[in-house]
Amino acid sequence: MNKVIWTLFLSILFAIPSNAQKSFTLKGMIGGLQEEYIYLYKLNGETQEFIDSVKTKNGEFKFEAACDQAFAAQISVAGRKSGKIFISPTTMNLFVHKKDMNYKFLIGKLKGSPAQDRYEDYQAKLAENNKQKLKVAENLEIPEVQSDPVKKDQFMKEYRRLNKFKDDYYYKYASSPVIPYLIYQEYFAAKRNLDYVRKQLEILKLANPNGMYVNNLQKRVEVIETLQNKGQFPEIDAPTLTGEKYTLSKQRGKPILLYFWRAWRQDQNQKFYDEIKNVTSSFPSLEVVSIIRNSSYNKMRIPGTKKLIAWHPEARHELNCIEIESLDKSVDVVRYMDRGFHAYLLDKNGKILYYQDEMNLEMLKSQVSTYLSKQ
Repeated sequence: MNKVIWTLFLSILFAIPSNAQKSFTLKGMIGGLQEEYIYLYKLNGETQEFIDSVKTKNGEFKFEAACDQAFAAQISVAGRKSGKIFISPTTMNLFVHKKDMNYKFLIGKLKGSPAQDRYEDYQAKLAENNKQKLKVAENLEIPEVQSDPVKKDQFMKEYRRLNKFKDDYYYKYASSPVIPYLIYQEYFAAKRNLDYVRKQLEILKLANPNGMYVNNLQKRVEVIETLQNKGQFPEIDAPTLTGEKYTLSKQRGKPILLYFWRAWRQDQNQKFYDEIKNVTSSFPSLEVVSIIRNSSYNKMRIPGTKKLIAWHPEARHELNCIEIESLDKSVDVVRYMDRGFHAYLLDKNGKILYYQDEMNLEMLKSQVSTYLSKQ
């Protein structure tokens, strides 16, 4: 009996850690604040997720929440100034003055976060590496070095070694969530292409298979490849400008033209409206979906005043199409597209028949006509 009880006790004991939920505690002080609200957001690579808000007391604050892995976060002061940090599932202390919150990572301000330490280690080593690269580049400009093949070759080898710093560092610490986050930022800044991300994912998926940034990077690659290789178009589930809900997967059985365009000032938008009307008039049986990429920064002036208000498109029934506003990329698939024009012709099963990223009305009509004649 005692043996049974002891076995049961051990099974419960060993089960506790696997079921225990990890969490983080972030506390500290923001100098220059009294009693003001501050807001904490998770930066998951694709979107910004609200975590919590607290009211400071003489600048002091405390956040606590569930956290199964480290992530990049943004802490904002009443929607104005903000700073970024790496939160780890542990207890951390942050001491910073609000004047130092300049929308960048708060270097040297957060203690107790291994992920923040990794990020700061990378930045310090990158700065030193770039300093050495600059010195080598300057030496290569010296006439004596240029005229000496041996010295020139030595400096070139050193430059190539220093030039590999990022890839070597990424490989060495591939299990850290900091690395896929950095790759995300480089990709969005157009410093790395999709092929580079694919290559890095081979290592990242082995080193950190359940990492949030790793999984989000993988999803990004898969969606972009689907769009590029004429696969099944991703789901669209969004309200139209007339209030109905539009779900792409429920529109099977007919060809559909998805027309993505970026909204600007009202006078600049007219050319898109004219083109859509031309297409719907030319192909009255074709379902056309106009997806208007809008931003909360898009403003319009109130007539007779100097005041600006947010601009939102209004339904244009004369276009004879379905109209959807993607405000700040609220339509999921928009996050995977650049800011330019995009048109996708889908077959009756939702597979991409034709794709065009050039705003050329005649070419679009010609291709649509050709594909529809084969259906």
